[in-house]
Amino acid sequence: MMTKKDYQFIADEIAPMMHWPTHIEELADKLKALNPKFDKDKFVTRATNAWEEHYQECRTEVINDYIPY
Repeated sequence: MMTKKDYQFIADEIAPMMHWPTHIEELADKLKALNPKFDKDKFVTRATNAWEEHYQECRTEVINDYIPY
């Protein structure tokens, strides 16, 4: 049986590696199937926040929004 610490690790470290946050929902559904007491909403919120944080850290491109006219 996984512990709260395991779920937190997955949310903080594994979920940010997913391509899109919608995949976090799929992961949460699979975890819920393994453990009926699993708090899906709490997990999705934490994992999505971690994903967004990681996404912002990885953005290195400079957006040129200059319009020449």
